[in-house]
Amino acid sequence: MIVEELRAWLDGVRNAKAETRFRAEVAAGRIQFRLRTDHYNWQMPFEAETYEPEGADQLVGSDGQALRKSLFTPIYRGDFSSQDERDIAVYLDGEKALTWWHRNVARSHYALSGWRREKIYPDFIFAVQHGESDKKLVVLEMKGQHLAGNDDTEYKKAVLRLMTESFAIEQVEHVGELELVGVNGAAVACDLVLMPEWRTRLPGFMTPSSQV
Repeated sequence: MIVEELRAWLDGVRNAKAETRFRAEVAAGRIQFRLRTDHYNWQMPFEAETYEPEGADQLVGSDGQALRKSLFTPIYRGDFSSQDERDIAVYLDGEKALTWWHRNVARSHYALSGWRREKIYPDFIFAVQHGESDKKLVVLEMKGQHLAGNDDTEYKKAVLRLMTESFAIEQVEHVGELELVGVNGAAVACDLVLMPEWRTRLPGFMTPSSQV
């Protein structure tokens, strides 16, 4: 019991020191959250795997038609682990301001790194555009209500908040990786949303920046 208590205490001290150092490095500009448009940028994969058989039930929108704005099609119902995730995908696909959306795959697609060893794999990434100058790229991590307030949830929330506050655009020659979102005037919004709250929280991401 003493060893376990010491280990837990040491983990807490290590995490606290790591967070302090990480935030100091961000403030100094030595660690940066940047949206790059050169070859150093993370690139969306050109194909996605599914374990669903050909001809499986597809996820459809409120109009009864197959979803159209996902970066990958077709979208099968069985590829989602919960009804909440299906409902979120349908909601995103039906929004006029949304340009595209992507359901991120843990341990193989886009990840964020904070001051802990484990990476954060957000559940959804999507782009919203109002006119030519108002563009947002949103990174969204979803959590169930039963996980609200636990250590992992609070850590992810802190990293996403820090990323939003510290985000900048790399001013390099545009080569097309982010042409769906654009570079000039783009903003990044990162948030952690509890599953029961998504119906009230997500509409806020769809409004023009001047109204947020």
